Amino acid sequence: MMFLLYSLSMFSQETSCTDFVTGTFKYDNVAYSDWIITRTATEQIEINNATGLVIHNAVHWQSACEFTLTCTKVSQDAYTQAIGAVFEIIISQTSKGNYTCIMKQNHIQANDMVFKMIKID
Repeated sequence: MMFLLYSLSMFSQETSCTDFVTGTFKYDNVAYSDWIITRTATEQIEINNATGLVIHNAVHWQSACEFTLTCTKVSQDAYTQAIGAVFEIIISQTSKGNYTCIMKQNHIQANDMVFKMIKID
């Protein structure tokens, strides 16, 4: 039995951070269920379907599992203070179809935040 489990783990498909460089994502947390995130190699667009807020970010990959988002544009004047803000993201865990990441604190958010993201496309 142990040999079978070992064999299966050796041949299972490995998931890595590079599987999540591009795509369409949603949060696993129901509190953020209105958000859809679309990421290309150079841009991330976040859309809140409930409020209509659209946030544009430049994406810069620092390593296979770390990237920064720099807010370049927001669709609502109430959020213009975010323009220019840099958010550091570290992918801490991956599995088939999802990843867990840490968004480091900055002048916009007071604490590190942990999110589980699900790739939907």
